[in-house]
Amino acid sequence: MAAHPHRRAATFEGESLTYAELNAAANRVAQRLRDLGIERDSLVACCCTRSLGLIVALLGIMKAGGAYVPIDPEYPSERVTYMLDDVEPRALVGTADALARLSVETNLPTIALDAKDFELAGQEQVSAGTATDTAYVMYTSGSTGKPKGVVIEHRGVVRLVRNAGFCRYADGETWLHFSPLAFDASTIEIWMALLNGGRLVIAPSRASLDELGQLIRTEQISSVFLTTSLFNLMVDTNLSAFDGVRQLCTGGEVASPVHFRRLRAAYPDLVLINAYGPTENSVVTTCQVYGPSEPVGDVVPIGKPISFTSVHILDEDLQPVAKGETGELCTGGDGVARGYLNNDAAIGERFIRDPFSDDPAARLYRTGDLARWRDDGTVDFLGRADNQVKILGHRLEPGEIEAVLHTHPRISQNCVVVDIDDSGAKRLIAYYAPRDGELGSSEVRTYLSEKLPRYMIPALLVPMERIPLSISGKIDRAALPKPDLGKAPDEEELETAGTLDDKIGLVWRRVLKIGSVNLDDNFFEIGGDSLKLVAAHAMLERILKREIPILDMFEHTTLRRLAAHFDDKRDGAAQQADIASRGRGARQRAAFSSRRNPRRQELS
Repeated sequence: MAAHPHRRAATFEGESLTYAELNAAANRVAQRLRDLGIERDSLVACCCTRSLGLIVALLGIMKAGGAYVPIDPEYPSERVTYMLDDVEPRALVGTADALARLSVETNLPTIALDAKDFELAGQEQVSAGTATDTAYVMYTSGSTGKPKGVVIEHRGVVRLVRNAGFCRYADGETWLHFSPLAFDASTIEIWMALLNGGRLVIAPSRASLDELGQLIRTEQISSVFLTTSLFNLMVDTNLSAFDGVRQLCTGGEVASPVHFRRLRAAYPDLVLINAYGPTENSVVTTCQVYGPSEPVGDVVPIGKPISFTSVHILDEDLQPVAKGETGELCTGGDGVARGYLNNDAAIGERFIRDPFSDDPAARLYRTGDLARWRDDGTVDFLGRADNQVKILGHRLEPGEIEAVLHTHPRISQNCVVVDIDDSGAKRLIAYYAPRDGELGSSEVRTYLSEKLPRYMIPALLVPMERIPLSISGKIDRAALPKPDLGKAPDEEELETAGTLDDKIGLVWRRVLKIGSVNLDDNFFEIGGDSLKLVAAHAMLERILKREIPILDMFEHTTLRRLAAHFDDKRDGAAQQADIASRGRGARQRAAFSSRRNPRRQELS
C-alpha cells in the first residue's frame, strides 16, 4: 500500500478507494476491533453486501490480527445459527444493510460500517502475525448434515496469489470481484488484486449477463474468474463481454472444451486457465494454462500443480500409481488447510501425514477426487470416489440434504441424486416417501429453505409411495424413476409465441428443459436456480426485444406475477406517454387510448 498510495485499490458502482484511503479506513476498523480484544487468530464474523465496505472490513479484520468468517445475509437462520455457534466469533463486522438483513439476532460486539469509516483515518495497525496464523474460515457442505469450517492459513493465501505460476501479476492488473464472499473463489479475486498492487472492481449483486459484460468493458477489467457454468453461459450468450480481457480463469466444475475453443477462436490472444482445487487446499491446486493462440484439445485437463504445491495420485494403500492409471488425488504444500474447525474426526479422515516430505509436520489432504497422470506431467480429472458433487461451482454432499430431509417429521425415507441433462448440466433431485398420506413438494421445499442455502435446494422434489431398496436393503438408486418433464420448446416456438404469458412460459420451459409450466409455478420450484434465471433473462430480453431489469425476475418468481408486473410497467409507460401527448389534440389522444390496453401483449 505504501508503494502506490494514490492508485485506485477498489471500485464499486463508480466510487473508488485509493490504497491510502483503503488503508486508513481499514486502520480504523482494526483499531476498533483491537479495542474489543481481537488479537492473533481471533475469529471475526463478516457479514457484508457487495460494496467498498466489504473490502474495508476484510482488511481491517486482518490488520487487527483476526481471521474472517464469511456469513452470507441470505443464508437461512438455522444455518447462520449453526455457523455462529460453531465458530464462537469474538466480534461481528458488517455493512449496515447486510446486518439489517441477517436472519438471526446475536449478542456479539458488532461494528456496523458506515460512511465515516471511509473518511476518518485510524492509527496505523500492523499485525504481528505469522504465515501459519488463520486467514479465514470457509464453510463447506458435510455428509453428516452439518457444514464444516475449513481453517485456511495466511501462507495458503500468499502461495495462491503471489507468484503462483498460473496468472499474470502485472503491475496495475484489474480484477473482477463477482463471486460471493462465502465462495472460496473470492479469495483469488480479492487478494490477487490487492496483494499485487492491482485494482478490484466489485460487481453489483444479481447482475445480468449484459450488465456484467458492460462492467467488464467500462472498467477495462483485464482479469476475470468465472465458475464453469457461468463461463459457459457467457460464451454462449454474451461472447463480446470478454473484449479487453487478457486472462480468464474458470473452475469449480469439469471444463467444456467446446466453450474453451469457442472463446479461443474469438480471442486468440487471451490466456485461458482451467483451475482445480478443493477449499481444503486454499482454493487452487492445479491449473491448465493455455497461452495466446495455444490450441485446446478434446479434453481440458486440470493441469499441473501451482507453486509451493505437491500432487500425488495414490492407490487404496496410499502408494503412487503409474502414469495413465486411476487413483485418488492427494495434495500437499503450503496451501493445505489447518483442518476443520471443531471436527477432529473429519480431520483424521482427510488430513494425513505426508509420506513424501522430509518435514515430519507436513500433511497431505485426501481430496476424494479420482485422477490420472498424463505423459506430459499434467493431470486429468476423472470424477469423485464418493457422492460429493459440485453444482454451480458449489461443493456439496447430497448426504447433507438427505440428513435434513430425515428430520422432517412426515418423511420416512428419502434419497437425493444428481441428474445430468442432455446438455451436461447437473441438477439435484430429491425423492421422498411420506409417513402417511400426501406431502406436497412445496411444503418440503419450504422446510428445506429454512435450513439450507438456496444452491442446496433440489431442483426437483419427487414424492413416492416408497423408496426402492436392493436385495441387500440399501436404496436402489438405479430403480429410481427419472421424472418425465416433457419436451422443451424449440427456437421456432419461441419466435412465434403470441401472448406475453406464452412468451415467458416458453422461455422458462426452454431454459429448464421441461414440457409445461403453469401460471402459478415458481421458477425456483420447478428446477430453476440463479444461473438458469440469468439465462432466462437473456433469452426473454431477446424475445421481447427490450431491456428488462434482472431484479424484476428475482422478485416476481411466478409466471403470473412476472407477466402482471410487465403489464403494469407497460401501462405505466403508456400513461406517461399519454400525459406527454396531451395538448396534441383530441384525435391524437383517442388514437393513443385505443391501443394502450392490449392484455398480455409484447412489451414495447
